[in-house]
Amino acid sequence: MRKFTYIDTESYWDEHLHACAVRVDPSDLRCRIGCKRIFAAAAMDISVDPSGAITCERIASWSLRDHGDEQAIVRGLFEHLYACDDRNVVGFGSLANDVQILQLAAIEYSLVLPSHFRARRGPGITPTSPGSHFDLGLGLKGPGKSWPHLTEVLARIGIPLFLYEGKKLVSYPAHDQGWADVIAHVELDCALLAIAHLAWLRSQGQQGLDCWTASLAVLDWARRHGRMTAAAYAKLELACAGLASMISDEQTLAA
Repeated sequence: MRKFTYIDTESYWDEHLHACAVRVDPSDLRCRIGCKRIFAAAAMDISVDPSGAITCERIASWSLRDHGDEQAIVRGLFEHLYACDDRNVVGFGSLANDVQILQLAAIEYSLVLPSHFRARRGPGITPTSPGSHFDLGLGLKGPGKSWPHLTEVLARIGIPLFLYEGKKLVSYPAHDQGWADVIAHVELDCALLAIAHLAWLRSQGQQGLDCWTASLAVLDWARRHGRMTAAAYAKLELACAGLASMISDEQTLAA
């Protein structure tokens, strides 16, 4: 049994941290990664057995609206991951973004990093090992100079564009509906990341995995168990119907 936890965070530029950075180096006005704070995070647990059957087990999310401050969000995510030492934590572009911000938050709030994000060395320890962190973006990049965006991977799989067409446009919420949208967004991002990673696993030799069937299972589970808004629920329902039709058509052609 291979066990995975998919994570995603959303962050904003902190004006105070940016002002401090500019005072240190007035010539550098860029918004640096060290000036970002997390305002929402989510994690989704999925297992894959040797035959390729997948089990969606748990999804959780944290936000400033529900938990009060960045420290509580990060602590909530860490506590989720503390219980996942037997899992491979997967992100996309996470080494360049999520993990850096999480490490800075851990330093600021005196939190202990989950084992997946600590500096580890030893025989047999790889990014895809249980208890480690794997950046799927870097896994796709390999020794090359660039890598595809997650949305490009999803398009290749055949996931409907309307599920992720606004994926990169996440602003800091100004009202309750905005917070509900962000929570649905960050949880859906975990599900979409899981779909891309499961397809990557199949390309790496994992037996029994069918991309469309796995995608349908993940999206339908997220629809039923995630904190989705009415709009997100409707999109997931439509996407699931489309995938079910694609699978049915494929089976008819194969018959």
